[in-house]
Amino acid sequence: MENNNTQLVITGEAKSYLLETAKWAKFIAIMGFIVMGFMLLMGLVTSFLSRMMPSVGIFKMGGATVIGYGIFLIVIAVVYLYPLYCLWKFAVRTREAIFSDDTLTMTDSFRWLKKYYKFIGIFIIVLLALYVLFFIGAFILGGLRGLM
Repeated sequence: MENNNTQLVITGEAKSYLLETAKWAKFIAIMGFIVMGFMLLMGLVTSFLSRMMPSVGIFKMGGATVIGYGIFLIVIAVVYLYPLYCLWKFAVRTREAIFSDDTLTMTDSFRWLKKYYKFIGIFIIVLLALYVLFFIGAFILGGLRGLM
């Protein structure tokens, strides 16, 4: 890549787009934190209540199933904490950078945005790999059942 020693200039219009993006990122992060809190609460409640009331309402599925569901909710909520934090930091740092006209703070805000997208990208790759493994496993188990 050729370096011609020119500086990137962020125009007023670009700053307004970044500010609006930061507002939406902050909103999404706040909503995510709220949903994550409910997921943690739901995971804890279902895990504990399934032990106390195994034959009532939703717990008729079986204690182990409900406990597994509760643990799944807790794990998803904990995993989702990091990308939400990255999105929050991007929003806060972008706003700070624009109002203080600070290049280093803007660079830091983009670092947080990069971390967010990197995490989401890796998460998607892991999910796709798990889907492939589940599909192969189901295919193999289906084939084995046909042989019996």
